[in-house]
Amino acid sequence: MIRDQAPMRESALTRCLVGVCPRQWYEFLNRKTFFWATEARVQTLLRAKLYRDKEHTVITVDTASLLAQHGDRVTLSPINSGSTLYNPPPRGPHTFRTVADYPFDERRRVRGLANAIAELAVDYAVPDLITHTVVVERRRADQILETLYSRVGS
Repeated sequence: MIRDQAPMRESALTRCLVGVCPRQWYEFLNRKTFFWATEARVQTLLRAKLYRDKEHTVITVDTASLLAQHGDRVTLSPINSGSTLYNPPPRGPHTFRTVADYPFDERRRVRGLANAIAELAVDYAVPDLITHTVVVERRRADQILETLYSRVGS
């Protein structure tokens, strides 16, 4: 499984969507490859009740390299677009902005540097992901169980 959408409850999603219905939102999200913007967000996911006892393969990428190659297909989101838990904010296609159009300075002032960007998404696939990969680890919650690949050690 790449990632389920257990945190997205359709009843809550219907209430927070702007300009699209749930099916359109699912299709919109499924046309993107998602990356967390910070290690802290990865840790939040891995510690979540639904996932903390499961093993996960975590791929850490060189963001500058990814942007250099795929920047024209990259959008940024200020929220976890796939979660409707805990009073979900409004969302729709407008949630994702290009890097040039993203209100980073405003978000940083309001939410702080660590929370200025929640997600980085690349339209469709990243077929050359290995060229941007720094490390691949098997993790469970806070534990690194195994390093499967490391650019430094390769």
